[in-house]
Amino acid sequence: MRPAIVIALLCSASNLGARDRIGTIDFFGYKEIDTAAIERALPFHVGDSYVPRKTEAQASETVLQVTGKPATEVGAVCCDDGDYHIFIGVAGASSKPLALNLQPRGGMRLAPELVDILTRLDEALFAAVKAGRAQEDDSQGYSLSINDAESRTLELKVRNYALAHETELYAVVEKSSNAQHRQWAADAIGYGRQSATQIAALLAAGRDPHKLVRNESVRALGCLANRPDLAKLIAPDLFLEMLNSGIWSDRNKASWVLDSLTATHDQKLLTRLRSEALDPIIEMARWRSRTHAGAGIWLFARISGVPEQDVEKASNGPIADMFSLLRR
Repeated sequence: MRPAIVIALLCSASNLGARDRIGTIDFFGYKEIDTAAIERALPFHVGDSYVPRKTEAQASETVLQVTGKPATEVGAVCCDDGDYHIFIGVAGASSKPLALNLQPRGGMRLAPELVDILTRLDEALFAAVKAGRAQEDDSQGYSLSINDAESRTLELKVRNYALAHETELYAVVEKSSNAQHRQWAADAIGYGRQSATQIAALLAAGRDPHKLVRNESVRALGCLANRPDLAKLIAPDLFLEMLNSGIWSDRNKASWVLDSLTATHDQKLLTRLRSEALDPIIEMARWRSRTHAGAGIWLFARISGVPEQDVEKASNGPIADMFSLLRR
């Protein structure tokens, strides 16, 4: 599934053929906090009905009552097997605010032509998700739908526009006061000319004050990281910080990029991950939603020194066996 759609569902969960049932409840940022106590106090449980906004509000109220601190975020991700996955961020020792840019104040906006293309693309991708046609190919450094012809046609239109309008896109993503336009610009930049300038613009937008702009920017970097020649130009600092963020999408997208950046077993990067982000990676690897735990499990296996040819086998084994690797 295209990651941009995943975050859209996190922020505004919809039916999409779901059973309106809670499939898993997971936590992040919880070091030194008893999540079992929070879970016992929740007024809902796995298997209960998911009610948009009400479920999130109940979780936020429970976190505040049990810990004395507000939840950093509560969201629902849809839909594996028709169920919702609830993610609850708590302000423990493994949760740190991400350093963000100041709010831009510029009046520039994207051209109506691109807005129309991107709006139609969002609608097409949303329909593709509902129909189970959300598979994508990122091998060229940008996302192209595999099984949905309408989405692919619109994605190629975005690429053609981006190649011809670099100056406009870079100005909007950096300076526009409108978060929706910055988000769209980040998406389009990911389809543009691949260069150090492109990567620098997306890394800068990865600290945007709006989480959806960050999500689009890092999603685009995740696609670029599939190209080894481009991956070496992507500095990992932002993603190491994002793994500690109190916002789920920051952690989700950062882990996706780092999965690509660690595929070569760069020992310097793996050492930094172990020293700067081990707790968040372990939290992710322990998520009951195994679909979303995947990147954390792979990162943990690499940190633990598992040879790349054995990472998939190790990641499919019991979680307890995975954690024993650190003590070897």
